[in-house]
Amino acid sequence: MPTTTLPLGPELTIPYAGEAQATLAQALQAGDGTLVLDLSAVAEFDSAGVQLLLATRRSLAERGLALQIARPSDVVQDALRVFGLTPLFEAAA
Repeated sequence: MPTTTLPLGPELTIPYAGEAQATLAQALQAGDGTLVLDLSAVAEFDSAGVQLLLATRRSLAERGLALQIARPSDVVQDALRVFGLTPLFEAAA
């Protein structure tokens, strides 16, 4: 199954949620395999970013596909840990 890598950042916050959601929607429509989100450039991450990751994961799972995150920045790792979501997001090698 093919893998698509998509870099996101530097902000995954409420003011940028619409833009990030549009980017993710395009990737979901175009992809037919695992989606890897490169989150290494994310410097700002809030609950809107968490919601985008969860919604993307759910959309892919409904199609039998997977979401992975690659190189999550410290702020992403901290937020996922705070929300108890670290186990849901498999880090890509």
